[in-house]
Amino acid sequence: MKIGCLITQISLPENYHSFMDGLDQSRYDSLAKCALNSFKKFHPKIDIHYVNDTNFYEYYEQGFDTFPLVNNIGIVKFIIAYDLMIKKGYNKIIILGCDTITCSPLDEFLNDSTDVLATLNYPCQESTECWVTPIIETFNGNHEHANINADVVCFNNPDALKKVIELSLIHDTHFSEQGGLNELAWVDKSYPVKIVDFPYSTSQVVYNARSKGVFGTDMIHKGLLIKHGHLDGQPSPVRKFYVKDKKLYTQDHKQIKVWHYVEGLGGRSDEQFYELLDDFKTNWFNQETLQFFREECGCNEFFN
Repeated sequence: MKIGCLITQISLPENYHSFMDGLDQSRYDSLAKCALNSFKKFHPKIDIHYVNDTNFYEYYEQGFDTFPLVNNIGIVKFIIAYDLMIKKGYNKIIILGCDTITCSPLDEFLNDSTDVLATLNYPCQESTECWVTPIIETFNGNHEHANINADVVCFNNPDALKKVIELSLIHDTHFSEQGGLNELAWVDKSYPVKIVDFPYSTSQVVYNARSKGVFGTDMIHKGLLIKHGHLDGQPSPVRKFYVKDKKLYTQDHKQIKVWHYVEGLGGRSDEQFYELLDDFKTNWFNQETLQFFREECGCNEFFN
């Protein structure tokens, strides 16, 4: 089986307006290097494609034969993934955000041939007029709208990926490619979608351990939770992660397969971005978790 992994950090071509215009895109390099190193550490034989503003046109010039170049970063990411599946002959492509850290072999992605293998947000974004998602039980017995995340996903069928892009282009104002992914899962249903870490109550793994959602809340600042804009003085659940047998676990004993920063990094000023990056390195995690990221995930340079 031929497998590829796509990690992207792109703004948009020069003649397209982006809310990230004027920002220093090289600021993502250290985060992206962590995403690349950690995935490669656990999957040395899988092809990795890292697409950023520097090499974007190398991929674009291969030809967006099926879809136009659109003013939407997320949809462009999926178009590149589709192009890679077709032209490189990948049977499987894993898509990860540049703000992720792979913490273990992604066996649930690698050993399953369902057309789309997905992960959830916890707690999840609400339904929109484009799709109505079911209510599911999530972390700590909460009940939330199910919502699939587009930054930790795997496709085994290029036709399914093409369908997601088509749906995304129709509803690109509603969570863009994430909207298309959710519409396929909950409304269109023309291709099977399997959520690899669902239901949470019985799953032994978490594929989308996020700074917001299950383990965080509205925001984390200096290791403390901020709920609705106010510090509540309680340490974040992120600081309760622990390591056993060279594996990282949540406080309720789920193995973390992928850590995912979800802090709206793209829309922050350079000053805010670097301040938050320093917070990542010094305040978010306990020493046990930091040591795990350094020694087991190839992220020593970032966390030093």
